[in-house]
Amino acid sequence: MGTLNLVDIINSAKLQLDDVVAIRHAFNKKENSDVWDKNDRSNFEEYQSIQPTVDFFKNKKYVLSFIADGKNHARFVGCYEIVNHCNASKVDKKPDFPHQDFYDRPGHIYFKMVLSDYMKDLIDRLVIDWPGAISYVQYFREALEKKLVVSIYPDSKHVFPGYYRVAWDFRTMQEYVTNEDLYEEIANALKEVYAIYLVVDSKTGKYYVGSASGKDGLFGRWRTYAITNGKGGGTKEDLEGNVGVVEYLQENPKAYLDFQYSILEVVHKTGDKAKDKEATLDAEKVWKQKLCTLNTAWGLNRN
Repeated sequence: MGTLNLVDIINSAKLQLDDVVAIRHAFNKKENSDVWDKNDRSNFEEYQSIQPTVDFFKNKKYVLSFIADGKNHARFVGCYEIVNHCNASKVDKKPDFPHQDFYDRPGHIYFKMVLSDYMKDLIDRLVIDWPGAISYVQYFREALEKKLVVSIYPDSKHVFPGYYRVAWDFRTMQEYVTNEDLYEEIANALKEVYAIYLVVDSKTGKYYVGSASGKDGLFGRWRTYAITNGKGGGTKEDLEGNVGVVEYLQENPKAYLDFQYSILEVVHKTGDKAKDKEATLDAEKVWKQKLCTLNTAWGLNRN
């Protein structure tokens, strides 16, 4: 890929080069080191939207956003369309943005941006050569042509890793099971089996053993967690099976964000639903005994 450069990528995306500016965020200063979170980019996007002058983006329509990836490389995190701009002091402040003073700095401009579909398939995959010593904003063809492509990584997040390699945090699990069309391979793998799974609070160490033996197998079960902020449920039986988890989340409403989901055992479907369900429930009982999850200080199982 040594001869492929950023202009080639821009052209292949059907973007007009004159409409594009590229920016590299390093997050190595006190005032910006706390805005990047790969699981929640809202503060990063707010930070990127507030700039010191009205001509900062030179009237360009699209911002190709990169973050530093080592000293000499930069990783692509999205193509943002500039919708409009105004004085930063006139916008509604994002309450949880860590740098509220940015809005009121003299002359600062707020550029309203939305993540576009251009180059969306390259987010977190495209890495280019962009040493930190070089200007962090690039406007012109000559500069963009010098940005050689270092790598375009395989889209590994769309590939199912294998049942016993699954260890997903809540946001990752939620993304997979609520975007079935996008993650078809993962969805199909989870649907194919019944399973016994483990939910662990990565901060407190408390955990819960559950089983999936209903419609759509493990996919269907985990989807209930995804759409109920970790509580599980959807039927009275499901809710009763998650009493300990529900109680825990009532006391710690945001704890689900620290949950990790993994698979202890899979039960392959034989076509005999009753037999397969019985095998799954039997295996669940064994795992509860092995891990001592029933009514213990660390276990969240109640039955």
